[in-house]
Amino acid sequence: MPACKYPDALLDEAAALRETGMSFEAIARRLRMSPGAVSWHCLRLGADSPNTRGKLPAVTGPMTVTRSGHKVRRFSASEDATITRMDLDGATTAGIAHRLGRPWNSVRGRQMTLARHQVRHEEARDDHV
Repeated sequence: MPACKYPDALLDEAAALRETGMSFEAIARRLRMSPGAVSWHCLRLGADSPNTRGKLPAVTGPMTVTRSGHKVRRFSASEDATITRMDLDGATTAGIAHRLGRPWNSVRGRQMTLARHQVRHEEARDDHV
């Protein structure tokens, strides 16, 4: 696996800025990173904006969207269930990606997103107890 392009201290700073509510674009300009890199590393590190923390987003709109001229398929509830089940069964990300017919990095990003949503759900449940 190639070495990370950004030093840990820079990624920690990006995560800390995201936790204050700064946008990916503003962090990217400030730290001279791409917005996509900021988004990915904040996702990987579990850094959320306080504006989104505690909210469980629901998929609305079309299941296929266009980003930067490329068609992107959103994950369905059925695919999310498959990812969760296969994760619990110990499947590799590559195995899950193969099963779903999706790129490895898309599945890895979704795994991180589902884990973050699970933590949010547990926090919200604990707050109501």
